[in-house]
Amino acid sequence: MKLVSHLPPSGPALYIAPLLNTVLLLLIFFLLGSSFVVHSGVNVLLPESASRLSGFEQAHLISIPAGPNAALYYDGRSVTLAELRKALELERTGKKRAVIHGDQLAPYGRVMEVSSLALSLGFEIAHATTPSEPP
Repeated sequence: MKLVSHLPPSGPALYIAPLLNTVLLLLIFFLLGSSFVVHSGVNVLLPESASRLSGFEQAHLISIPAGPNAALYYDGRSVTLAELRKALELERTGKKRAVIHGDQLAPYGRVMEVSSLALSLGFEIAHATTPSEPP
């Protein structure tokens, strides 16, 4: 015996609503999740450290790769020390914070020169490191 339904046929909206819900949740997840990752855009080999520091999520990135000329990169673009000073002096919005990505083989004097410059202009600085392996 064949059963016959007396309910009205359901429309396509019944099947589209869960699909839109899933797409919206994935979109929100990837948009918010991407802001937790901080990249400098310049490949540097960071030293290891067991310490952690929070509060520098919206900081400016200053990268110092290894090499004899010790180039500087401010938020991903190549700058000289004078241009870095001008860019830092023009920064007026929000908290004045900078993260220094200094390569392990970068000249120590250059890293300290950039750190001193940022500190003299009223910036809070942090040196980026990679987490060390627990013993």
